[in-house]
Amino acid sequence: MRPMLAGLCALLAASLPVAQAAGAGQIEIRPVEQVVELFTSQGCSSCPPADRILSRLAVEPGILALAYHVDYWDYIGWRDTHGSSENTERQRAYAAAFGTTTIYTPQVVVNGVADAIGSHEGKVRALMDSHPLKATGKGASVTMRVEDDRLHITADVAGAKARGRQPVLMLVTYDDETHTAIDRGENRGTTIVNSHAVQDWRILGMWAGEPLEVDLPLEMLTHPEGESRGWAALLQSVTDEGKPGPILAAAQVEFHQR
Repeated sequence: MRPMLAGLCALLAASLPVAQAAGAGQIEIRPVEQVVELFTSQGCSSCPPADRILSRLAVEPGILALAYHVDYWDYIGWRDTHGSSENTERQRAYAAAFGTTTIYTPQVVVNGVADAIGSHEGKVRALMDSHPLKATGKGASVTMRVEDDRLHITADVAGAKARGRQPVLMLVTYDDETHTAIDRGENRGTTIVNSHAVQDWRILGMWAGEPLEVDLPLEMLTHPEGESRGWAALLQSVTDEGKPGPILAAAQVEFHQR
């Protein structure tokens, strides 16, 4: 992914995905109208149905679906290949924001404002209908585009009403799809398909009254083994207590191997 990427425009206001050839693969720009975050584990017997629902959501237009694999089921015998303590901490932060000390899998959080059991597809879709991203982030925007060998991200709150502290810009890196044979724990003897498993997430900066712009080298973001990978940028409000609030806007870029 080098100079041939120059000139690719990735404005997420477009109504349809934008794709362009890039080296041995293809860059795809996908508009985001909903953000669905699933907290799951390969060691949890209740999670595969929720994983399948997320896989369906991940290919639907306008939906950014992210799977955060937690690590607190690892003690049963299978260590989740995507699990991390950072993902668990994000789930704990949501629990604090929702006023509970309980965390569980599978849990879905929709647009940062409401949660449901991840295997209840009807309830998840009802939350998407009742808590649309445009309702919480009216006036806010995030765009991602590739410029030469860089990923350029711009975020702005503009006319959106951001409650509490100034919103933060978060970058999420995820694998497109993985197949894992489980030989221990509750799911022993099965092969689990995981879509959009989060591999890393980090805070890039805080909106401070004017557009926030960040450039990242593509080499830092691509999969070390050349597999398909995606990147998402979330502009999320933060409460006065430092807890995650509503997601105001989001953007999504994917690199697909040929």
